[in-house]
Amino acid sequence: MAYNPPMDAVAEVRAESFQADAAYGHSGGGTVNVITRGGSNDFHGTLYEFNQNSAFNATPFFTNKASAKKPVSRFNQYGGMFSGPVWIPKLFNGKNKVFFMFANEGVQDALPAPSTGTMPTAAERNGDFSSLLNVGAIYTIYDPNTGVVAAGGRVARTPFPGNVIPSNRISSIAKNYLQYYVLPNQPGNANGQANYLSNTNGERNTFYNVIGRLDVNLSDKNRFFFGARNNLRTGNGGNNFGKAVNDNPTATDALKRINWGFTLDDVHTFTPTFIMNSRLSWTRFVEPTRNFSLGYDSTSLGFPAYLSANAPRKILPQISLSAFTGLGDSGGTEFPFDTFQIFETFTKLKGKHTLKFGMDLRQIRESQISYGSSNGSFTFGNSWTNGPLDNSAAAPIGQDFAAFLLGMPTAGQYDLNASRTNKNHYYGFFLQDDFRLRSNLTVNMGIRMEGETPTTERYNRSINGFNNTTANPISAQAIAAYIKAPIPEIATGQFKVNGGPTFPDSSNPAIVSTPKANFSPRIGFAWTPGIGDKKTVIRGGTGIFYFPYGIVGNQAPGFSQSTSLIPTLNGFLSPVATLANPFPTGIQAPTGSSQGLATFLGKGITFYDPKPGYAYSARWQMSVQRELFQGVLLELGYLGNKANKMPVDHNFNGTPIQYLSTSPARDQDTINRLTANVTNPFAGLIPGTNLNGSVVAP
Repeated sequence: MAYNPPMDAVAEVRAESFQADAAYGHSGGGTVNVITRGGSNDFHGTLYEFNQNSAFNATPFFTNKASAKKPVSRFNQYGGMFSGPVWIPKLFNGKNKVFFMFANEGVQDALPAPSTGTMPTAAERNGDFSSLLNVGAIYTIYDPNTGVVAAGGRVARTPFPGNVIPSNRISSIAKNYLQYYVLPNQPGNANGQANYLSNTNGERNTFYNVIGRLDVNLSDKNRFFFGARNNLRTGNGGNNFGKAVNDNPTATDALKRINWGFTLDDVHTFTPTFIMNSRLSWTRFVEPTRNFSLGYDSTSLGFPAYLSANAPRKILPQISLSAFTGLGDSGGTEFPFDTFQIFETFTKLKGKHTLKFGMDLRQIRESQISYGSSNGSFTFGNSWTNGPLDNSAAAPIGQDFAAFLLGMPTAGQYDLNASRTNKNHYYGFFLQDDFRLRSNLTVNMGIRMEGETPTTERYNRSINGFNNTTANPISAQAIAAYIKAPIPEIATGQFKVNGGPTFPDSSNPAIVSTPKANFSPRIGFAWTPGIGDKKTVIRGGTGIFYFPYGIVGNQAPGFSQSTSLIPTLNGFLSPVATLANPFPTGIQAPTGSSQGLATFLGKGITFYDPKPGYAYSARWQMSVQRELFQGVLLELGYLGNKANKMPVDHNFNGTPIQYLSTSPARDQDTINRLTANVTNPFAGLIPGTNLNGSVVAP
């Protein structure tokens, strides 16, 4: 939904779950028609305001519980509408000919949403986790530097004495990040979780909305209207830290939603029984996001200079922890979306028939760049600090923050993302006959033919499928290495290294292959049985409605390149990357489609089904209306809907079910089998990924 007009600019809203009229399509669901108000020979106007503020609001429950001050809240909505004939004294009098309507609406709000998070305590910031041992031994922090290979290929470690990390082991980068954390402001749970109430979290928005319409009666046979519209919402929210934005670049984020559009609608009467209606419309929706840390110099935290030097958008690098509130920004998104439509109908009255036929043509364009982790993102789990074995049960809190203090991430990435400009076309042709079979029975019969062209990207910066039969360029080397050290679950003859992404090109730019056309039949009726005083009406109908594809296949592996942080190449026995040098082999540059099937080796790829079926819904309804007495109508109805061929996501890289546990309790044998380190047949073949080391989990 790109645009909602102000209430006083609306003449009629009609929502229909079933639509027998074949003029309507491009939707697997119902239809909503919003008819804007036009002007008239009389001047007409409205003004309104609605105001809600903190003085009359209750204090939120969790704010009360924490004995915190009630946050500021408000909602102020105001607007007006004015319409009438276009009249310029002594120059022009548009009575009966030219009319206008203009409406405006604004909203200013502050909507608090207190939330509970977890902040590190003063002791934890200094590496002291000794208090957690009072909760349970599972909270023990193990020293990653003490890792040794134990029986079964496991990694064993010993704890930090007293559960305290020595101060000389704490990363200087982690220390610099700590300036952005606030201290806990409530007791929280026994282990320290939920120890912070963010009383200032919530949204603050400003919104304006304008729409204008000009109606012109050119002659008795021709009239048209032109409408234009624009709105803008600017909001910010997510202030988890209770600090001003200038004091904490990660305290909040911002969102804009901008819409422009126009509609030109012309009605021409050729004869009293033959009418043409032409409509041209355009809608643009843009959703850019703004980062309050934009321009942040990551070298000021101690990161190596190459992070900032390669960043397409310089922001505070993201820090994610499993139990504590994270820090940092993503690079944001730019997202303009355009829809163009030509809608043409002809209506012919012939005896008992009302014939309507026409076409519905649309073009959809979607451009986007999502910067992602444009200055790096770093995840800290418990893989470095749990024990006594690497697959022991992890602590709910503490081990992740300890890894952060040590500057030892468990995952991360650095994104260099490409922009894209996708488009597709939609076409629909329809024929409708509303046949008044008898004075008390009308039958609606319609047929709609509709289809879509495949989505294309302007410069073919996408993939259009996955070839899973052709051997990958590294296949021979990987198979040879596997034969030397196979695992019992996969026989050497069954080990295959096939597949890779396929790309569109100038001869075949389509991202998917779509059917040429689909037929959407409709039939309905309205019958007044003539029982008694004719206050009963029975309606029914059935039809087929197709779901649109729209813009699909937006992934651009190869054109967008993500450099993965590789924490270890030997099963977390020793580190390869740390916060001090998170990408020691450098930032990988995008290769486009030049590497063919070798693109994105060792990384995840998402692609759209290259030959998707057309999803559709079969819908039917029946209703009985009865006027009980003047002004009171009773309706009893039934609506049925069955969706068919709906798209479903498939994971082609999941662990086969025969290797998974069926135990309702922790199955240590299965855990050991699935996490044990085995000889890696891809060692040395996929640099820059976690599949390049000497060992790998099966």
